[in-house]
Amino acid sequence: MEMFNDDDLTNGFDPEILLSVERFEEMVKKREHYYFEADELEEIFEFYYQQGQLDQAAQVADFGVLQNPYSAAFFIKQAQLDLSRGQFDAAFNHLNQAEIFEPTSFELYLMRGNIYDLTGNPKEAVKNLKIAEGFAEDQVDIVYSALASVFINWKKYNSAIYYLQLVLNLNPEAEEALYDISYCYFQLEDVEGGISFFQAQIDKNPYSDIAWYNLAICFNRLELYEKALEAFDYALLINDKNSLAWFNKANTWINLDAFSEALNCMYKSMDLEPGNAVVLCGIGVCLEKMERIDDALGWYNRALEIDPLLSDAWYGLGVCYELLGNYPDSISNLRKAVELSPESEEYWFSLAEALERDEQTEQALDAYQHALAVDLAYFEARIQLMNLYFRLGRADAAFQLFSEGQGLHAEEADFYYRAAAVLLRHNFEQEALVQLQEALILDFDLHLDFFIYAPQALENEKILNMLDQYRNQ
Repeated sequence: MEMFNDDDLTNGFDPEILLSVERFEEMVKKREHYYFEADELEEIFEFYYQQGQLDQAAQVADFGVLQNPYSAAFFIKQAQLDLSRGQFDAAFNHLNQAEIFEPTSFELYLMRGNIYDLTGNPKEAVKNLKIAEGFAEDQVDIVYSALASVFINWKKYNSAIYYLQLVLNLNPEAEEALYDISYCYFQLEDVEGGISFFQAQIDKNPYSDIAWYNLAICFNRLELYEKALEAFDYALLINDKNSLAWFNKANTWINLDAFSEALNCMYKSMDLEPGNAVVLCGIGVCLEKMERIDDALGWYNRALEIDPLLSDAWYGLGVCYELLGNYPDSISNLRKAVELSPESEEYWFSLAEALERDEQTEQALDAYQHALAVDLAYFEARIQLMNLYFRLGRADAAFQLFSEGQGLHAEEADFYYRAAAVLLRHNFEQEALVQLQEALILDFDLHLDFFIYAPQALENEKILNMLDQYRNQ
């Protein structure tokens, strides 16, 4: 058995427990049989379990069963170890043995419910957790949290919110419950409901930085960025050590194109979590947006030194190299990004653009198609692919792609402006006029964007006449 070292003394354990651990290890080493009180053995078990020394914890649990064969406690400890090792059948067996001796054990039904949840049987999970609730006494908030977790995994988010609110009624400072409620409202696509909830929560507890933080996240999802910044400010006024708040405040500034402010917030977040690769990548994003490309490359690489599987950092490298005109390195890094996150339409789209600029047209076609396979409604990819088909002389494929897009973007004026620009660029003037007319009907105010997409339209008399016609309506 591996003995604990002096560093273990700093882990907050009572010195008496450490003496008990020494005595247990002495017993094992001498291969003798000492007597321990059951409570003492449970404390020794917890010492090893919290240290992650599962083999030693198992020795304690087995010895506990041997010394206390009619006690449920050590069968439950064995089940706890089984659960940690993913040995669910063994855990059920040990819990069944525990139930024989203590059929009213709160821990037994709580653990059984958690195992049923992990093994995809939510009905049995709820059934057992409801039994646990009856025996929980002053630990009922733990049961409510477990029930909420089951309902989240079951995608029954309203039920999850109900139990999470019960947790908060018992413990208003339950931070994890607040984060989970935010997640549930997001999954329900009820951001307004989330805003109402967190505003009510703030009325009850105005000094909850987590409530202010989640309110800010809700505002961000509605693109109410100024309100989000205000809520982040309150969260950070209450707790300026909230790294997540600094990080997401930075992202809010990025959404407002205020990259210098975003960078300052990213640095604050990094000061609190210097080893967080996502934050280092965020600094790279800010610098990239500020056109400090060499600096951005350095931060993306620092992020990858910490987490080589961080797809956002590979993507950032790819974007930077493309901005530098280094398409081979851009493509290499973007390929790594899509390899790690094949469900990101944005990554596929950027890879397609880089391949197209590098004249690798067939591979570019494939990448655009991948972007659309991930998200059929990604009209930027549809427009670019349509343009590439026209470039390659595949007009039938381009028109087919456009026709499919009409059903998806019937009310989006920008789609028609962009399509009209592509058609005009490839000398399909009559078709371009038809789509331009559709765009003008949907939203005339966006017509200036059309000239960005198709500057040659400024010299087209038919187009200018059409604009005059709709301007005067």
